[in-house]
Amino acid sequence: MLRVYSCVVGEHNLWLVLVAGLICALAAFTAFSIFEQARQSQRRRPLWLGLAGFVSGTGIWATHFVAMLAYQPEIPIGYDLPLTLLSIAAAVLVTGAGWFIAARGGLRAALLGGATIGAGIGTMHYLGMAAVKLSGEMVWDERFVAASVLIGIALSAAALAEQGRRPEALPWRPALVLTLAICGLHFTAMSAAFIFPDFSLAVPPAAIDSDMLTIAVVTMAIVILAISFIMVLFDRKLARNAAEEAVRLRTFADAAIEGLAVIDGDRILDANRSFLQLAGYESVDSMPAELSSLLPELDLDSLAVHGDAPASECRLVRGDAGVREVEALIRPLAWRNAQLRILAVRDISERKEAAERIAHLAFHDALTGLPNRAVFTDHLARSVEQAVATGEPMAVLCIDLDGFKAVNDLYGHPAGDAVLVGAAQRLRSVVRGNELVARLGGDEFAVVQLGGSQPTHAGLLSERILAALDQPFTIDGHLVRISGCVGTALFPADASSPADLIKNADMALYRAKAEGRATARFYEAAMDEALRQRRQLDADLKHAIDNEELAVHYQPLADLGSGTILGFEALLRWTHPTLGVVSPEVFIRLAEDSGLIIRLGEWVLRQACTEAARWTPRLKLSVNLSPVQFVQDDLAATVERVLAETGLDPDRLELEITEGLLIKDSERAIAILQRLKAMGVQISMDDFGTGYSSLSYFRMFPFDKVKIDQSFIREMIANPQARAIIRSVIGLGRGLGVPVVAEGVETAEQLEALRDEGCDQVQGYLIARPNPIGHFTGVIVDRAEATVRRRGAA
Repeated sequence: MLRVYSCVVGEHNLWLVLVAGLICALAAFTAFSIFEQARQSQRRRPLWLGLAGFVSGTGIWATHFVAMLAYQPEIPIGYDLPLTLLSIAAAVLVTGAGWFIAARGGLRAALLGGATIGAGIGTMHYLGMAAVKLSGEMVWDERFVAASVLIGIALSAAALAEQGRRPEALPWRPALVLTLAICGLHFTAMSAAFIFPDFSLAVPPAAIDSDMLTIAVVTMAIVILAISFIMVLFDRKLARNAAEEAVRLRTFADAAIEGLAVIDGDRILDANRSFLQLAGYESVDSMPAELSSLLPELDLDSLAVHGDAPASECRLVRGDAGVREVEALIRPLAWRNAQLRILAVRDISERKEAAERIAHLAFHDALTGLPNRAVFTDHLARSVEQAVATGEPMAVLCIDLDGFKAVNDLYGHPAGDAVLVGAAQRLRSVVRGNELVARLGGDEFAVVQLGGSQPTHAGLLSERILAALDQPFTIDGHLVRISGCVGTALFPADASSPADLIKNADMALYRAKAEGRATARFYEAAMDEALRQRRQLDADLKHAIDNEELAVHYQPLADLGSGTILGFEALLRWTHPTLGVVSPEVFIRLAEDSGLIIRLGEWVLRQACTEAARWTPRLKLSVNLSPVQFVQDDLAATVERVLAETGLDPDRLELEITEGLLIKDSERAIAILQRLKAMGVQISMDDFGTGYSSLSYFRMFPFDKVKIDQSFIREMIANPQARAIIRSVIGLGRGLGVPVVAEGVETAEQLEALRDEGCDQVQGYLIARPNPIGHFTGVIVDRAEATVRRRGAA
């Protein structure tokens, strides 16, 4: 060490030594910066590594020869040109090889690459020393030579290892170690040299003198400085681009609707604005560090095993202790040289609430919230089964509101709806825990009472119902009075089946209404007289076809957008010789109960198809099918035969079915519908929304049209729930590509509301009342024909 110190202090110009050290440090820092850029680049890595080799090699060479200019042996000295050039070439090539080796990655590659660079330093130095020509003889101390080489290799390897340990940091540490390697090797090697003057040995004339060497070194230093300056500018540009990219990525992430969070295991590293807002925090720092604190139900291990796992629904606990229903999805993410995961969270609270509302509406009355007819029917059937099994008695109470129509006429439908809601609340308040109260439709309600001492318990319940309904209602500041009537049938005393229980309770209700307001009656055998009259009406209906008492009327179906008449729905009408016009609701039910509907249905189909085949414009014909018609095995064959006999094209016929058909025997009904559709006949879902499993039908059969039940149309202006159901059905139809028809349109306000909701087609009194087809000749039929002609001309 004393020899090295003596060499540096006594035999060198210290100012030039300092310059050599600065050039060396600058070259080392620049080389490591370029090497780091090479590690991050794939496509241009060889170019960057070559540049690193050039900078380090020329830096080592410049350091060496500046230090040689600082060397003052006090004898003439020169430099052999070929060996000088060879020394710089060796420095560039060998150190470049070292950078290429180190770029493979890992500690072993770093050490081997560093050792190669150290070898390059030694090669350059001793080739440079071989280029020295002076008036004397140079003798080497082999111990110092070996020490210099070991210093260069060891420190160079340490420098590359340090760079590998902290690749992202500013490379001043590895640059300092590499500077020590270069300077340490040089000055240790210079200490190994002893010069014995011999002025008989002259410096060759071809040797480069100190002035030329100075120019070469200055040039090389300028090149290194220029490269360093360019690298500084390049680094600034990269930093600016990285900052801009970070801002762009943050803006993009914050613009996402879903909440996004970068996670490492259970730890949250970063999150976008949507995630923070959803979780109820201002910043990531204010959030809990553990993801499990926010999403306690999320199974990270399961999602980690299945990288392509579907979204998982769970609860998110907000900062304000509130809870949100969310949908979470996790995917792998390579971020900042680490394998992390990104969590996407979507708020599904509104969607789940909507689904719950739809499910509730499927089983409950939209206005009152009571169970609907379908639920009542199912509950009654199960109650009868329980009563049979346990031997308990039970009662069915049918309730009708007296004076309800007068409320509607005097105060309007909103007031009537308010009365229905109030009545439902009162009925709910008087029933006991195991008693079901349901709204069957309109102002009709029903109660199932299981167990107890009958008829006492049913009588007491009737009294509570009448007393509750007798109390006045306050509607919009008006005092409104109604009352109720109750009809009760007992099991097993009055009936042994659910259908008979309802029928007999209805008979008792009709008896109560006939005897006056606020009356309750039990079923009695004498009520069978009413049944006798009904049977007489049934018998008259059987002869109505032969007596030409039946007729087919037609109601037009219009396109809501253009107003064009698209077709007609065939409706059966009965004019009794003594009773006059009988309501379809009466005789259709009679026909279904007796099985006569099969004969009537075929008669209507044949009459309507015969008439439609003569229409000049090829308008659609719509015919209703009763669920009872599907009990016949040859329904499809009957339709095919009627079409062949009448000459009506199958694609002009549209058959309407109700949800009740699919509820009773879905497999049989679907099979028949598929045969009908195979003929080219279109199938329409009529009275949609009145059942309780409607949405499942669209998976079972591809309907061509959906008709919204007129009860929803009637209530849509005053009842937001009814309008919400209509909007949902229209959206469903749009999503399935199925036209939606609104039945029972009676007012211009309803028509405009349906247009706003995007309904496709309408039908009702506002368009036209049902009439014989002759009523439309020259009015609607010809107008449709003119439309067809205009389209043909276009």
